[in-house]
Amino acid sequence: MFLHRFKLKNYCCVVMWMYVGLFMVACAPREQTIVLLHTNDSHGSILPVSGVGGMAERATVIDSLRKLYSNKILLLDAGDFNTGQAVSNMFCARPDILAYNYMKYDAVTLGNHEFDQLVDTLLQQMHLANFPFVISNVFYRGEPLGAETLVKEVNGVRVGLFGILTKATAQISVNVQDVTFVDEVEAARKAVKVLQQQGVDLVIGIVHLGFTESTPEYITSQKLAAAVEGIDILVDGHSHSYIEKPLRVNETWIVTANQSGRFIGEGKVKVRSGDIISFDWKPLPVSNVHPHETLQAVLQPYVDVANKDLQTIIGEATDTFVLFHDKENLGRYGEVALGNLIADALKWKAEQLQLHVDFALTNSGGIREELHKGKVTKGDILSILPFGNELEVVSLKGDDVIKLFDFLATVELGRGTFPQVSKEVRVVFNRESKTVTSLTIGEKPIDRNRIYHMATCDYVAAGKDGYSAGLSNVVDQQKTSVLMAETLMEYIQNQWNVTPRIDGRIKL
Repeated sequence: MFLHRFKLKNYCCVVMWMYVGLFMVACAPREQTIVLLHTNDSHGSILPVSGVGGMAERATVIDSLRKLYSNKILLLDAGDFNTGQAVSNMFCARPDILAYNYMKYDAVTLGNHEFDQLVDTLLQQMHLANFPFVISNVFYRGEPLGAETLVKEVNGVRVGLFGILTKATAQISVNVQDVTFVDEVEAARKAVKVLQQQGVDLVIGIVHLGFTESTPEYITSQKLAAAVEGIDILVDGHSHSYIEKPLRVNETWIVTANQSGRFIGEGKVKVRSGDIISFDWKPLPVSNVHPHETLQAVLQPYVDVANKDLQTIIGEATDTFVLFHDKENLGRYGEVALGNLIADALKWKAEQLQLHVDFALTNSGGIREELHKGKVTKGDILSILPFGNELEVVSLKGDDVIKLFDFLATVELGRGTFPQVSKEVRVVFNRESKTVTSLTIGEKPIDRNRIYHMATCDYVAAGKDGYSAGLSNVVDQQKTSVLMAETLMEYIQNQWNVTPRIDGRIKL
């Protein structure tokens, strides 16, 4: 009897512990995985360049990943889908939006180039989109321009999203009337708090801030991560940075995917009880990929219409007008032959319009592609000057011309503010002291009391990208409504053969 009770007791203990074990397993925190895919700074890259990028090619890669990971994918974009290839520019990014619709982007934030056109154009783009725009610090006429926060459930993980655009957009974009940009850190803290109150498992910021700062006061993604608690991942854009592994700042992972659809960022995020237990991220190259046939068919009519006009030959380059070295825009570091060509074209066109002009100057940030050796087409020029800027002539006293170049001497190398000038200008900048060593226009020193007339683009004339510091005392301003791109086309067509030349206009 005793033995029987002993066996029964042991049996009951075993059964009890089995139930306890099963209960503990059932109640143990679940480990869940989502796959974060992201792009940024697409810049109208409808077609591949030298076998790299392309919207239909991007769709092929994303489609294959969806087949692999099923419902685990979260697809985001960190802004600047506007302004780039001529086929995109001609249709105000309509084909780009249709492509994003097809690829089923979950959320997109705004970049500064979304303000290259009127806000009404952006609103039309947003209306066409089947995906939400998430932007926490941009308001139009007092109302949020998109969703300030968004919650998406992906594979059982509640993901909280917010979006931040650099406040510098107010200085570097023209079409920002009635647009308010709230402090990046303040807006991010508010958004994170709202998302945490909604009980999300993961907080992801889609930001257009950049890895690197062009001026010390700009908020980068790294500065945002350092200043704001509670952000798990920042998907960044703006600086076109290429990275091979994610950066970690203040418990926040920061990632970015270069530019122009050349890469797709892929991050496998393992989450347990609201904490990231692992983050395996890499840049996926979009190169030599077969285009997705369905999306290609959607985009082809736009390409055909554009090509009919854009393939028109307007001249010939005897050699390549080099603009890039190791992915860096050389025009932001010194004189380049393409900058010389554009500045000379501005002065020439102003004179054609019977405007008195002493010299021309434009910002290097507006020059986006090289001019390659061989036949030059309209499409080439629209890719070089994609922003729709117009020719203007501003008048300055000689004293203010000196102040303008004094300001330019202080501009950090690498910024789009760096000037390109016409052949009448000779300037020497001392980089150590950030001063002008010498300056002549038309081989003569500047007469402080004379009025000088400068051909430039409306972007510079409006004081954008810091030029307000150098153009605070404009005497007169003449608008022409002539596009810079059309000006360069006419100038090349007039000469037919153009040769790259660097002749010492700017010395450092």
